[in-house]
Amino acid sequence: MTAAAAGTMPFASAAEPAEAPALRQSGTLSDGSTYALERPAEWNGDLVVLPGRETLDATAVRWLVEQGYGAVGYDLSSGWDLERDRDNAEEALGVFEDAAGEADAVVVAGRSQGGLVTRIIADRQPEWLDGALPMCGGGAGAISTWNYKLDTAFALKELVDPDSPMALQGITDRAAEVQALNDLVDAAASTPEGRARTVLAAALSKIPATDPTTGEELEDLDQRIDRYLEHMPFAAGSHVRHGYEQTVGGTFSWNTGVDYEKLLKQSGRWAEIRAAYRQAGLSLQEDLHALDTAERFSADVESVEFVERTATFSGELSAPLLSLHTTGDGAGTTADDAAYASTVRSAGSGSQLRQVFVAADGHCTFTAAEEATAFTVLFDRIDSGRWDATSPRALERIGAQVNDASALEVGETRFTRAQHSGAPVRMWDYRNWGDYTG
Repeated sequence: MTAAAAGTMPFASAAEPAEAPALRQSGTLSDGSTYALERPAEWNGDLVVLPGRETLDATAVRWLVEQGYGAVGYDLSSGWDLERDRDNAEEALGVFEDAAGEADAVVVAGRSQGGLVTRIIADRQPEWLDGALPMCGGGAGAISTWNYKLDTAFALKELVDPDSPMALQGITDRAAEVQALNDLVDAAASTPEGRARTVLAAALSKIPATDPTTGEELEDLDQRIDRYLEHMPFAAGSHVRHGYEQTVGGTFSWNTGVDYEKLLKQSGRWAEIRAAYRQAGLSLQEDLHALDTAERFSADVESVEFVERTATFSGELSAPLLSLHTTGDGAGTTADDAAYASTVRSAGSGSQLRQVFVAADGHCTFTAAEEATAFTVLFDRIDSGRWDATSPRALERIGAQVNDASALEVGETRFTRAQHSGAPVRMWDYRNWGDYTG
């Protein structure tokens, strides 16, 4: 396999055996994205492609090399150019194999934006892919994700401060939009009424409320609201929407025709919303009426079609996919995993999928041991052709073995079961493609 690369150093030929000296190399792909690769001296023949890791310094990557895996990572686009990020995975693979030799098995494993890219690659089913490990969400696909983020920002603005300068979409000034969102969150936090309305807005994205220390679900309503407020700016995603709109060339989210009362009742948070409104002395029906009568947002049909083609899912998998997700991820919640599982099952690929969860607050806050455990499970599946047990107890056992077998400080493991309350939010997959007509 060949690929364009600049700035490479001399390397051994692909015909060298796995016992060849360790190889490290860095450079740029044909679009200017930086990459780094490493083949250990005792390479086991397997390779992990790492979208979003243009350096190989992370402990989880050092663990891969320590255990004999090859690794190649590359930088991601700044404007969510997901086609470019997707195609660079194959180019990075080519660079590695030209430099270090052909791999026996190839896994793609990305975090955050790289996790979405990993799912996109798996959905395209390239012949070279033997397994996929997406981390930190992305399972709902970009249409669903950005629709429910619009819902949350829309509800917060309309109910807390309709005069807020937030554009919500069609953003022309990223810094001003982010500042307006932060100001809106501060305003919501400052009054009992605003805090209650935050509960409603958070339900539309299923923003989690987990203990920052333990990752366990909080029960106290006021503590939950504090977590919703803390997650809200990142969860609404205005800082990313601006760049993605530039890449796509238009708006790709809409809330025309959305029945917010229906969505809220399906969210699994209806009782909590009612309790928050009672506590604040507010009328929930009046606020629902305000949302019903507020001016709605439509999307550009061509932009929607582009995002459908490039960043939503058919669910057809030709290689096993193991996803890893924290339960307290405000950027994309475990409801996304429920949506992805529905898509994959509907496409008849359910046997290829396993989903595992970590009891932790935040976005991509995995320990190296948790990532290493996931890699171990996935490569065992590739080698044996069947999934071993992926219960939290089984994963904890594997994590302990990973720790014992490594000279690195890989940390603890906190595997758990996710509780998917309510229905997935604004699902959009191959069953919906072409439905949006403006």
